[in-house]
Amino acid sequence: MREKIKRAAVPGMLLALCTFAAAGPTKQKVEIKEHKKPLPFSVKVEFSRTLGRGKTALKTQGKDGHLITYYEIKTLNGKVVSKQPIRTQRVAPVDHVMLIGPSGYRTSRSGFTRSRVLTMSATGYDISPQTLPGSTGRTATGIPARFGVVAVDPRVIPLGTYVYVEGYGFALAADTGGAIKGNKIDLCFSSRAEALRWGRRPVKVHILSK
Repeated sequence: MREKIKRAAVPGMLLALCTFAAAGPTKQKVEIKEHKKPLPFSVKVEFSRTLGRGKTALKTQGKDGHLITYYEIKTLNGKVVSKQPIRTQRVAPVDHVMLIGPSGYRTSRSGFTRSRVLTMSATGYDISPQTLPGSTGRTATGIPARFGVVAVDPRVIPLGTYVYVEGYGFALAADTGGAIKGNKIDLCFSSRAEALRWGRRPVKVHILSK
């Protein structure tokens, strides 16, 4: 009877050994990996007394920076079980600085940041009776129309936005118009002769913020 019990136990032992062998050894692994995040440069605008109206010049070429984060990653049998940041390395971006002529809408000579550049159709106008019969000379925002004040579509450029129009100068978006839709802009000049000389032409408009 004892012999029968021993023989019956053998298959169970073999099954347990086979199950253990199938599981295999546990594999742990530790790696150091990096994640690089770009830091884009900003475009700054400064006034220059040496540049004429509507002129721009490059002062400093911008350069992107980056932020590298190093992680310690632990895996168990090929699966990530932990991911911990261990250190970071930051290379600061270099600002892109452009110079602009100071002529146009009067404001403090503090620096500005450029958010975007639009290509627009610009038309010159003035507030003479020949150009605007019956005009009060007041803009949609209530300030007088004068050189350095421009009319825009508020859906494209919100009223109160500072802009820099190449060939024209620094300006404030302060007026609207029934015919100004989309990428169109009207530039106010001090005289009818100046407005006629400008006519209508494509321009680059720099959208600025303090």
